[in-house]
Amino acid sequence: MNDKVGVKTVLSYLYVCPTNKRKIMVLTDPEFESSILISSDEGASYQKYRLNFYVLSLLFHHTQEDWALAYSHDQKNSVALNAK
Repeated sequence: MNDKVGVKTVLSYLYVCPTNKRKIMVLTDPEFESSILISSDEGASYQKYRLNFYVLSLLFHHTQEDWALAYSHDQKNSVALNAK
């Protein structure tokens, strides 16, 4: 997977969309960087987006594959993501 996301990227969690198994979100390890990587082609390619907080958990919307909710580690921040 490192050849798809970069050899220096350290991954921590992988999430698969419940309504579209080809949609994948991967969180990087916040010790190194705080980013989310989004794939719409089952991991063949990824778009990387920097986050300004550490994500504790990520939750896909139960019916909308392009929506997700991310919660911060200190539970003070949350963000709704459009995962297109």
